[in-house]
Amino acid sequence: MGFLAIGLKLLPYIVSAVEAVERLIRTKGEEKENAAVGMVHAILQTVEKGLDRDLLNDEDVNTATREVMRAVVALQNVIARKRATG
Repeated sequence: MGFLAIGLKLLPYIVSAVEAVERLIRTKGEEKENAAVGMVHAILQTVEKGLDRDLLNDEDVNTATREVMRAVVALQNVIARKRATG
């Protein structure tokens, strides 16, 4: 399975992690992002077992995970603003 396919399968988990952190953690910024990344890392540990690959120690995977999270949060913020004004 290629990394793109893995990434697409992880997307729902990333969205769920972001939503859970939004509900549970009241701080903002890097602390909140780190909590969401921690949740996704827990998911990746399970994926690693199934693929027999070391994804957690891959800097590209970690960077991409953070970038996807930032994009998800940005999209959620745009949607929230549109709902509030529309």
